[in-house]
Amino acid sequence: MIKIKLIELEEHRNETTFRPFIFAKNYLREIGIEFTNSDDYDYAWVAQASIIDKQKSLKESVDNGLEFLSKITGDYMILDGQDATTLIGTIDVFRESNAKLFLKNSYLKDFDLYKKGWANGRMYWGEGDYSVPDIDELKPKMKLTGCNWLHTIQPSWQDYSQEKIHDISCMFGYPSTQIVYEHGLSQADYYDVHRKNLFDTLGDKYNMVSLVNGVRVPHQEYYQKMFNSKIIMAPLGCGEMAPRDIESAMFGSILVKPDVSYIYSKPFIYEDNETYIAVNYDWSNLEEKLDYILSNYNELRENLVQNMRKKYVEEYHYSKIALHLYDVFNNLEEVTHE
Repeated sequence: MIKIKLIELEEHRNETTFRPFIFAKNYLREIGIEFTNSDDYDYAWVAQASIIDKQKSLKESVDNGLEFLSKITGDYMILDGQDATTLIGTIDVFRESNAKLFLKNSYLKDFDLYKKGWANGRMYWGEGDYSVPDIDELKPKMKLTGCNWLHTIQPSWQDYSQEKIHDISCMFGYPSTQIVYEHGLSQADYYDVHRKNLFDTLGDKYNMVSLVNGVRVPHQEYYQKMFNSKIIMAPLGCGEMAPRDIESAMFGSILVKPDVSYIYSKPFIYEDNETYIAVNYDWSNLEEKLDYILSNYNELRENLVQNMRKKYVEEYHYSKIALHLYDVFNNLEEVTHE
């Protein structure tokens, strides 16, 4: 039996990173992997919240992360539950650490893109100063976790036979209610611009619901407005995947979001015109796509929603996390199986 200790499970971003594995613990035990709270473990898993601090400079964050890892007495692996383009901080710690593996929820299909300079590494935010020029040397130890953000949700499929009264849901944060800096770079400068361009593109042509000045509303109101919308818009933010991606299928609405076909993740159920409608990041083809959807709504909705539900049920079964990790550990030379 391989024993894994989850380090600082209670930390917010660590908890969401570890959550799919907790859900899958019974399946993991069946294939010889179990979690432990004791110091008698084979590997410690260290997630991103323990080794990066985005409120500090990148150098200070990395130094603190390496100091944290230096106190771990046994073998360990780094887990990064962030989006595909976000390697900043975690990969910098991994580079100088003794971690056995770097496990991440998703990567860019084209690893060469990591060598280019992007704004804090996020390709869709445009050119910037951060890159990973030695990605080819690091890549052999970079593996997928076998899960991603959509695993953190346990959807309850709703009856969507009643008529929806809104064309579009834009129930997401905009404008930012506070300025958040990530290693000295203002997220809002990129996060808000993408959303502003969306609202400018939509104009007043459609029957739309959204937050007022970015202020959150009670959960019931939030979900009800999404449920009553034919289309759920999902702009990218600090990541490419978000809960609303599967909530759209849960509520029987069509998901529209920027194309994410450049992502490598397991599982991956985003298929343009099959499970969602992909648009350009700059929204340049959005109006034409929305008009097409609304003109053919009933037929498209049934196909897209049912496809998304079916693929989610098939691909997001927790047993598949266990099978994936079995292969990961089976390929580690030092692992022995009882």
